[in-house]
Amino acid sequence: MRILLITLLFTPLMALGYPIDTSIGFGSGYTWTEATFDEPITSIGDTTQTPSYSSVDNDNLPWDLFASFRFHENYGIEIGYIDYGTIKFKRTLTTEAGTELLTRTQRNASISTQGFYISHVLFIPVFSHLDFQAKAGILFGTNEYKDTENLTTINNGVEVTDPSFTNSSRAISKPQFSLGLLYRYQPDWGLRLQLNQIEYEHIEEKETFSQWFTSFSFERKF
Repeated sequence: MRILLITLLFTPLMALGYPIDTSIGFGSGYTWTEATFDEPITSIGDTTQTPSYSSVDNDNLPWDLFASFRFHENYGIEIGYIDYGTIKFKRTLTTEAGTELLTRTQRNASISTQGFYISHVLFIPVFSHLDFQAKAGILFGTNEYKDTENLTTINNGVEVTDPSFTNSSRAISKPQFSLGLLYRYQPDWGLRLQLNQIEYEHIEEKETFSQWFTSFSFERKF
């Protein structure tokens, strides 16, 4: 993995002085997320803790601001800043002794991912003015976590709820892959349809996410 990161980062930087054309662009679109939750059911004596999760919803508008440097008809690099938006879900942890409910903890989780990236770009002509693009690179950014947790304790049939709030962030450097179609509808203007993919994990909570970003972009060639 370390060799992959070094190769993806430094190889394009060696060619920055020789672009045959340069473009800048901006795009936005839609994200969706696949989530894996590995927290197990645990038992100590007759006391059992059972986790359950809601579906993962995608919130906020994702976007991408980028500059593209093409050094050959079939090769270039792209640098930019991308915001995958925010995902939200609920996790409930229920503690029972036999059939008696002792506590219930509900965590309202919010995770957002954003950062700078650099990618190799392979251009494959499909038709006149239409290129297929395949990209591989690295995202240097952050995962930002915002959690609201409500601990409900049941004592003699009376429920008492104690809320707490947590904000944290973690720096990440993750491989990022993309596929796209670039259409030059004018000599200096293009439209791009692209699919980005990134994976990351929240280790403390035993949660893994694969996030996909479908974007529609305008770009201007100089």
